Amino acid sequence: MIRYLIKNNIKLMTRSSINILAFVLAPILVSAVLISAFSTLMEKYEDVGTFTVGYRISGEQTGVYIKEALEKMSENNDITFSEYPAGDIEEAVNKKELACFIDFGDEKYRIYEKEDYSIQGKITEGIISIFYNRMALGQNTAKAADITVNKADFIPPVDSTDYYGIIEIIYFGWCAIVCAAALFSNEKKYRIRNKFTVSGVSEFKLYLARFISLSAAVLAGIAASAVISSLMLGVHWGNVFLSALIVTVSVMAATAFGIMLYTITDSMVLTIILSFSIVWVWGFIGGSFETYMFSSLPESLKKISPIYHENRALIEILVQGKSDYIFSALLYLTGIVAVCSAISVLASKLRRMGRK
Repeated sequence: MIRYLIKNNIKLMTRSSINILAFVLAPILVSAVLISAFSTLMEKYEDVGTFTVGYRISGEQTGVYIKEALEKMSENNDITFSEYPAGDIEEAVNKKELACFIDFGDEKYRIYEKEDYSIQGKITEGIISIFYNRMALGQNTAKAADITVNKADFIPPVDSTDYYGIIEIIYFGWCAIVCAAALFSNEKKYRIRNKFTVSGVSEFKLYLARFISLSAAVLAGIAASAVISSLMLGVHWGNVFLSALIVTVSVMAATAFGIMLYTITDSMVLTIILSFSIVWVWGFIGGSFETYMFSSLPESLKKISPIYHENRALIEILVQGKSDYIFSALLYLTGIVAVCSAISVLASKLRRMGRK
């Protein structure tokens, strides 16, 4: 009986193939727009490597210990300090391959940079600032100059193509209820559920038939969209098995969530409005539009959104091969499937009892 119901539901959904086609194309089109818009913002950074800093000692009292300190700092870091005792400083910075230039006086120093907020300039500024602070605390020159810049262990960067190519698949997967528009409208039009009720088919079996058929249709559309975006836009995925598992469970959660809303409201229009509104909020919090890396929202607020857990898991799987969010994403999504399914079956039973 279940097989017959699933087959019938899929037939009803294919009668409105435009919905499924739009479902396949929407993630690709939106991804292409966002990739283009944010390609510069999410360009991959490069290690600054070794760079040269020019310097001049204009103070009479600073000469000996400054030179010793700069030699020590050069040993500990990828910086070459080169002395320019004469000539115009701005000309030296512009014409020479210098990241910046330091003019040391007796009581203060001044740093000249080629451009504002250059990474090399900020590194140099930080090192010299630490050195002077240590000297002010009474440390000797060698000890004060013993400064090492450690590189933080950040998550590897992801470009806009991979980020939005993955994220939008998840986001539109949560709009699964659109694919069921033809199914629900035909059920009402031909009073299909009333016929099954009279035949004695349980509400759980009717729900299961809806859930499996809709999940299969949405998953097929999402898979097609992911393959096309990979071929046309060059989107890369991480571990295929883990990524496919998260996407599959996400589609199941989205399906259960959409069916629950429809079962409660018994209105396709109201269901789409509620579903899209909630999913948009989850997507906004979870990084579907503004990347979660650049978002200023509190972490506690982001974790409310199931989309955030999915996004973190999939992106981190891509860039580092693992993620602490895999378990939380699967747990959150499985919980949504269980709770929404239970509510849907219960609501259907109550509605059936009301008809009697």
